[in-house]
Amino acid sequence: MQALSLRQQVILPFVVLVIFVSVAIGWVSIRAGENTVSDLTRRVLIETTGRIEYATDQTLSGAMIALEAVAPDPGDVPQAGQAIAFPTDPNILEQRFWAASSLFRSVNSFVYFGGADGRFVGLNRENKTKAMLFLRDAGDAQRRAFDSTGPGARGKMLRSDNYDPRTRPWFQQAIAKDQPVWSSVYNDFATRIPVITLAKSVYATDHHVVGVLATDMRLSTISDFLRSLEVSRNGVAFVIDEQGMLVASSTADLPVRMVDGVPQRLAAAEMDNPLIRHAYASYVAGRSPNGGVTAVQTSEFDHGSDKVELASAAIGGNFGLHWSAIVAVPRSDFMGEVTRSLYHSLAIGFCCVLVALGIGWFALNRVMRDIRQLTIAARKVGLGEPLPKLTIERSDELGQLAQTFNEMEQNLRIDHLTGVFNREFLMAQIGFMQRQAALQPFEPLSFALLFIDLDNFKSINDIYGHSSGDLVLKIVAQRLRELIRTSDVVARYGGDEFVVLLKGVTSIRDVVASEEKIRAAIAQPIELEQGSAQVGVSLGWAIFPQDGEDPEALLKIADLRMFDVKRMHRQKR
Repeated sequence: MQALSLRQQVILPFVVLVIFVSVAIGWVSIRAGENTVSDLTRRVLIETTGRIEYATDQTLSGAMIALEAVAPDPGDVPQAGQAIAFPTDPNILEQRFWAASSLFRSVNSFVYFGGADGRFVGLNRENKTKAMLFLRDAGDAQRRAFDSTGPGARGKMLRSDNYDPRTRPWFQQAIAKDQPVWSSVYNDFATRIPVITLAKSVYATDHHVVGVLATDMRLSTISDFLRSLEVSRNGVAFVIDEQGMLVASSTADLPVRMVDGVPQRLAAAEMDNPLIRHAYASYVAGRSPNGGVTAVQTSEFDHGSDKVELASAAIGGNFGLHWSAIVAVPRSDFMGEVTRSLYHSLAIGFCCVLVALGIGWFALNRVMRDIRQLTIAARKVGLGEPLPKLTIERSDELGQLAQTFNEMEQNLRIDHLTGVFNREFLMAQIGFMQRQAALQPFEPLSFALLFIDLDNFKSINDIYGHSSGDLVLKIVAQRLRELIRTSDVVARYGGDEFVVLLKGVTSIRDVVASEEKIRAAIAQPIELEQGSAQVGVSLGWAIFPQDGEDPEALLKIADLRMFDVKRMHRQKR
């Protein structure tokens, strides 16, 4: 064997060292990337599952609100506790149904009443100005359907049918209980869209049942929301009931099939989409036998040659429903960009090691520092904390991922018009504070919520235009930010409503002091292009835990107090 030259003896060990270092660096980088992507994916899944739960609760509450608009509970009216007779006059019901179906027309377009004497009044809204009115008097055998363009505006009769509301399942279920009840999910025969009915008994002043009030809720709204999430390129999100039947899905496939001309619902295990089937099977295999788990559960399963991250949570429990939200995302959807970035970094590192090992080491440290920033950012997103500004100045895939994080922060946390936080971040921040307090019971949690509604804001829009109204909202938001401490939170709740989260506040005196500062600051004139405008505020407050421990309940209390203040303002005018 020919002896190696001195040059070869010097070069070969160095080449072996370079290969070994490159392989070692590659292995470490890939493992770090996989761990980061796995952590990021699970955080995103948890966040997405929470958003699905919130959106579903909002949709279900729309049906509750629609019925409340027609027949308020005694505790929700000024003369609380007094018996309120439900009106059975068709003309009165028709007016109320038009109002109730206008609240959430995309969800609750059909509101109806079935009387204990067999009468029926129903309004099915097609659009803003057109509806179908159903009428059946007590003792009639036929139910008639009319064109309608508004309360009292009945057109020609369209058809009639044999329909007795007392024989319908929704009527019988509601009569059997003294509280609102949900039907099972069923498919609308005409549209094939999943529908669920909410019904409740209504009473006369002597508390005898006069009938049942009900509304049909289209579950396609939840499917539309799931499709808007865009969790990942190949990921899926879907909602199932307690029998495993599909309620809503992010895919374009309808959860229904036609059997002898009749639409039948599909179970998740019967869907054409293989990822939904496998995700459901994994969910069933990992589900707790005791059930009743409301926290988000995460796991993973094999789908072909890919790993899939799975998150699931029970939803609808606040409304007496036992649904589950399931989100499944192939890890490759997130790993692809990171993998390409890592290989690119390895190639650069290999060349740098040939030139100088020190430069290569510096480049590796830079990559790892950026990955650590992304890991920390992913953890903060999952915990509901504000995402810090990422200092990753790169033009490659890691830089794109960092930019995506910043955009995600803006989209998920910040109100685009005013620059303050949005409602979702406010709720996430309160949830984060409660979780932190649970881990530190020796430090009791206290905070106050100020619900702020601008007075005379509509007149600014009417007089100066909506662009001026937007400017007023921005200036009000800026003034609120300047008034509060850096630890407090200002959020735009919607429209001209803001909520201020004051941390550490325990007394009404502190709340009143903050209210006075806010009134004084916002009352200052605002210069517009067309002149000067001035707005006032109506404020309501709630303190945790004196007024309650549920964030939604606290906001409702603060809103009610604000409304009382606004009503007093109107009475003084």
